[in-house]
Amino acid sequence: MRAATAAVAELFAAVPAQQEAVAALRSAASRPVHAYLLVGPPGTGKLAAARAFAAALLCPAGGDASCEVCRRVLDGVHPDVVVVEREGASISIDAARAVSRLAARSPVEGDRKVLVLQDFHLVRDAGPALLKTIEEPPPSTVFVILAEHVPPELVTIASRCVRIDFRPLPVGAVAELLAAEGVDPEHAAELAEVAGGRLDRARLLAADPEFAARRRAWRSV
Repeated sequence: MRAATAAVAELFAAVPAQQEAVAALRSAASRPVHAYLLVGPPGTGKLAAARAFAAALLCPAGGDASCEVCRRVLDGVHPDVVVVEREGASISIDAARAVSRLAARSPVEGDRKVLVLQDFHLVRDAGPALLKTIEEPPPSTVFVILAEHVPPELVTIASRCVRIDFRPLPVGAVAELLAAEGVDPEHAAELAEVAGGRLDRARLLAADPEFAARRRAWRSV
């Protein structure tokens, strides 16, 4: 039991400081339903969590983090895990129809496939084209939908999903992660304070050589 718990923890190792969300996904992996909605700000680990959850769903051992299936899912090369990215400012009706076609296809290797839909808060007019598919997908398909928030046009679809919330990361957690990646601890703490709970923003600022100068200029004002 302890070994299994450690394996699942390793599977979600790329999802920092989201204990409640990870616990919910770990629990759901044993008896999954047709659709999950991961809601939270960007840079809080939703995509990494979606990949880890997909690995747990496809892994013959329930997500041991070391098998060939888990490795391919986490590396983004498993044919039965498809990450759908939008093209343009919003998700188009044509893209929604393409998702429906993907959902109808049989898995390539096993008895289940996972479709990860990104930026779903930008669904706009394409929502009705996806509602039926997400509400009643083929038994072999599990949807993992990522959104920054739930706009009015997504409420109906959201009601058909299990919602899992991702919160902004604590400042201390962001600082620790940056320091572990080689950023000077003092600088990491400063970056974490201005990143708004977003690890992606903190990493971007860490790579910006002009950040410190802008920060000093702002403070002088």
